[in-house]
Amino acid sequence: MHELSQKKVLIIDCQTTGMHPSNGFLLQLGWSIINPQKIHPLKIEKWTLKIPEHEQIPAKIRRLLQITDEELSQSIEPSSVFGKLQSTLKKLGPEPIVIAHYAQFESSFLKQFYKEHLGTDQFNFELFCSQKIAKRLFPNLPSHNLKAMAGFFKMPNTPKNEVSSHVAMTATVWSELIPVLISQNIFSYSSLSGWLSTKSKAIKPYQFEYNIERLMRLEITTKPGVYRMLAKDKSILYVGKATSLKSRVNSYFRGVKNRDRRKLEMLAQVWDIETIECETPLEAALLESDEIKKWNPPYNVLLKAGNRKIIFYNYEFTQFSENKDATFFNGPFKPYDELMILLELIEAIETKKLLTYSEEGMTADVMSAAWNIFRSTYELESLKIDRTNLRNILFIAYKMLQGFEKIHGKGGFQKWWVHEKKKNLEDELSLEQKFANKIARIFIRAAETKRKSRQLNLLYNSSIMIYSTQKKITLINGEFEDHLNSRPIKNNGFNLHHYDRLSLLLSAKIKKVIVSE
Repeated sequence: MHELSQKKVLIIDCQTTGMHPSNGFLLQLGWSIINPQKIHPLKIEKWTLKIPEHEQIPAKIRRLLQITDEELSQSIEPSSVFGKLQSTLKKLGPEPIVIAHYAQFESSFLKQFYKEHLGTDQFNFELFCSQKIAKRLFPNLPSHNLKAMAGFFKMPNTPKNEVSSHVAMTATVWSELIPVLISQNIFSYSSLSGWLSTKSKAIKPYQFEYNIERLMRLEITTKPGVYRMLAKDKSILYVGKATSLKSRVNSYFRGVKNRDRRKLEMLAQVWDIETIECETPLEAALLESDEIKKWNPPYNVLLKAGNRKIIFYNYEFTQFSENKDATFFNGPFKPYDELMILLELIEAIETKKLLTYSEEGMTADVMSAAWNIFRSTYELESLKIDRTNLRNILFIAYKMLQGFEKIHGKGGFQKWWVHEKKKNLEDELSLEQKFANKIARIFIRAAETKRKSRQLNLLYNSSIMIYSTQKKITLINGEFEDHLNSRPIKNNGFNLHHYDRLSLLLSAKIKKVIVSE
């Protein structure tokens, strides 16, 4: 037996609040002693460290690392975690070996950890990087990130970005790398260290190696449709739409330079591709939206349900609810869209409270002066500033939108503003005039948002026809009639699925892909 295949090692993973000890601190440590001959079942220890006094964990980091309130309440002193780590290392005997994936990251935080508790950043173990080893052994893979390597080695997809799953994935990757190292005549950790210290002879790949057969990809239909990227365990990694399935799917597997890292990480895990043909690109887009919400694929970003919500306002636009009913019927709207920005603006002017997005140097007096300039410009001197007058304010906003579109055309406000900004025409204006102009833009954008809401409601129960195929589609309470079959049609309320579906149809209608019957 060789040392690599029989010596127990410690798999370790760090979770931190930053990329380096200079801008973050150690938050969690996870580890597991593994026997290369039998890594399962894994016994993983995970410890949450008490954070330094006066420090806070950024909300983004908490979401990313999926750290719960319970874990934070059970956090322990770093010195106690350091002691537990030392006790674990002693179980490995003399000359302990520690494995981490992307050890460069772990090393910097562990050195700081050692310095704080031993006064030195010298380790009492030898640290090896499984990512560095994987790059040497498999130079042509599209990605060597932890999830990519775990998926390449057929480990069931683990979407969680969490310390225990990282330890489990690293253990799997390491156990798979050992036989490959032995096949390269690397039998011990001393020979592994020597091998890593030599310069790699591998050259940059002119093309990546994938788990998908090229001929299988080339046989995919050219028709429109939806494709699913599958892991080895058949879990869905990604759902996409295509005008031509063959062209779109194969585009993922072309080229080496300037590729998106996240996509490459995904592609290393893809073992199969499923396709669903559709008659038109529009139907593919509609199916994609439903599929993403159904399967919640880890590599999709847009159209996922997640924490997204829609809201409905009451008659006066002074309150809102997530559920549409007899009181809250104005909607749907997004929770923080252009309409809410307008409502916040009116409240700020009324209460003389500064807005979070106010320009530098903004005061309540400047904001009041800007409001007066805006009213004078649009001949609105009699306009009341209070939240009981919001319906009238929205009516004025819509009139402003109509006036703009009479000159510049419908639906072109954002494009117009992007072009105007490039001219830098506002550089010499006073702060009051600049903010008065911003108020006008807020009004117009809010009117666009209100109009979209009304248009979505018109599509909620409607019949449309796709121009290219003359196919007729009927929607009842936001659902396609052919999906309902013979089931009784229940109106369970306007939801996020409906919002995304009808937004796609509205966009198609604006582009004249469909027409209302």
